[in-house]
Amino acid sequence: MLPSYEEVTRNISALDAWERLRHHRNRSIVWRGWGITIGLAIAAIGIAAMWYAVEASESVSSGTDEEFEGYFYLFLFGILIVICSPIYIRQAFRKAHKRYSRFYKELIVPPMVANMVSQSSYPELKGGRFNCRYKANGHISKNKLMEIPIFTHLGDANLFHGEDYFEGTLGLTDFQLCEIHAQEEERDHDSGNKVRSTLFEGLVFIGDFHKSFEGTTVIVSRKGKISRYMPHVGDSMKTISHEFDKMFRVWTTDETTARYLLPVDMLERLAALRKRYPKNAMSICLHDGKLTIAIHCIDYFEAKGIKKLEDDGILHTYNEIRSILDVVDLLNLNTRIWNKPAMTQQQKSAGSEKRKHGR
Repeated sequence: MLPSYEEVTRNISALDAWERLRHHRNRSIVWRGWGITIGLAIAAIGIAAMWYAVEASESVSSGTDEEFEGYFYLFLFGILIVICSPIYIRQAFRKAHKRYSRFYKELIVPPMVANMVSQSSYPELKGGRFNCRYKANGHISKNKLMEIPIFTHLGDANLFHGEDYFEGTLGLTDFQLCEIHAQEEERDHDSGNKVRSTLFEGLVFIGDFHKSFEGTTVIVSRKGKISRYMPHVGDSMKTISHEFDKMFRVWTTDETTARYLLPVDMLERLAALRKRYPKNAMSICLHDGKLTIAIHCIDYFEAKGIKKLEDDGILHTYNEIRSILDVVDLLNLNTRIWNKPAMTQQQKSAGSEKRKHGR
C-alpha cells in the first residue's frame, strides 16, 4: 500500500531542497513582475503614440497629405504596440512558470517519488523491493517502445522527445513510466512548408504482468482525446463483460490466452482504471510478459503556477504520482500466478544495463 500525503511530505519540508525552491519561486515572481512592468510600459508607449497622432492631426487644420499620412502611420504603430503588450506579458508569465517548473521537478519530485516508493508497505509480499529513481529529462528509448505492438508506428517519428522518467520496483513489480511526444515532420509537396503530425503524445507505463503468457492482446478505449489511432494486432474479440466492451475494443492474436489474461476481476480493474482518466484515450497492450498502458494527451508532474509551497500544488503532484503507481495495486500486479517468479537481482541488473544502452 502506498503511503499517505502526510507521510510522504513529512521529511521533504526539512530538506535543503525546500528552501532552495522557495528561493527560485521568489526569483520567478520577481521576473514575472518585471515582465508585467515592461509590458505595461510598452502599452503606455503605444497609447501615447496614438494620443499624439490624434492630437497632432487635429491641431493641423491645413497640412499636406504627407503630414496626415505620417500621423496615420504613427497611430497604426501605436495600435501595434498596444497589441504587443499583452503578448509580451503572457510570454513573461510562461517563461517565469517554465523556469519555476524546472526547479520544482529537480528539487521536489525526486524526494517525493523516493519517499512514496520506499515507504510503501506490502507485508504479505516475500522478497519485495521498494526503490525508484527519477530523471526529469530521461525517457524510455524509441527502440524499446517500438518493440511494443501499439508503438510500431513510432518508426515514422523523426522528432522524438521524452521527460519525467521513472524506473524502479514496487514490491515484485518492475516498472518504467515517462511522458513521450513523438512527431513526424514532412515537407508539403505543394507549398514546400514543413508539416508536423503527432504520432503519440502522453504518458507511458510499462510494468511486469502477473501472469506468464505468450501472444499479444491490445485494448483500446472507445472514447477520449487521442494522439493518433494506434495499431492493433490479430482479431477483434468480445469479453464476458458487457460494461467493459462498451468502454474498450479488444484485439488479440490468441483468444484463449486473452480470456485467461482477462478474467472478470481484471476487466473490473481495467474499467476502474479507465474511469480515472475519462477524458483521455487509453491504449493497453499485453505483450512479452509486460503490461503497457498509454494515456493520450496528458501532461503530468508540472508545477501548477507559481503557488506558495504550502498551497495544494505539491498535493496535486502527489496525487498525479500516486494515480500512476496505484496501477500496480489496482491491477494486482504483485500477485504472481502460474509460478511467474519475480526477477532476480542479477536479471534486474542486466535489464537495467540494457535499458541504459538503449537510451
